[in-house]
Amino acid sequence: MSKMDRREALKYTAFLFGAGLSASTISAIISGCNVDTSDNWMPSFFTKEESDFIAELGETMLPRTHTPGAKDALVERFLDTVRPLRYTEADNQKFREKLTAFMAEAEAAGTKSTSGASGSGFMRASADERFAWLTDIDREAYEVIRRNPDLPHGERPFYLHLKEQILGAYFSSEVVAKSYFAFDPIPGRYDPCIPLSDVGKAWAHG
Repeated sequence: MSKMDRREALKYTAFLFGAGLSASTISAIISGCNVDTSDNWMPSFFTKEESDFIAELGETMLPRTHTPGAKDALVERFLDTVRPLRYTEADNQKFREKLTAFMAEAEAAGTKSTSGASGSGFMRASADERFAWLTDIDREAYEVIRRNPDLPHGERPFYLHLKEQILGAYFSSEVVAKSYFAFDPIPGRYDPCIPLSDVGKAWAHG
């Protein structure tokens, strides 16, 4: 992934996140981190349960459509690699504690089915149930920011920190960069007038 692609990744992440990004997330995206893509990969920072939860949460945010989903981008592997490298031991300890609490909330509160009945917990819920639960969590988190616009980054709801890092991991991946960004070196051919339908993607130049 080129430096220009990583800059574009930052813009996409910030746009979808809807708030400022932390310095550590920016550093992780700009520096780029290669992840193990082997079939027998196992997490080393997260537990298997935590890694699976992050993968499923990411896929709920960013499902596979005409572009790759969060699982295609291996977001859980990116975070498993980045956390030990880009964050302090104290930060990671606090992150793990809050992740554990968030996972317990997801399991205890569960989800709501389309009929409004209690669901079966995030990891066992259907895609629609997961999306409905996540939509509520997302709305509540951004309402906190709306009511407290000057809230320090470290005091924002944990969900927003996790979302920020999942988005950063997603747009940092090579498979997503190739899907979202078309690359054309400069100098290159100049086409002064082309149909909008021919553009197709955001363009990253470098």
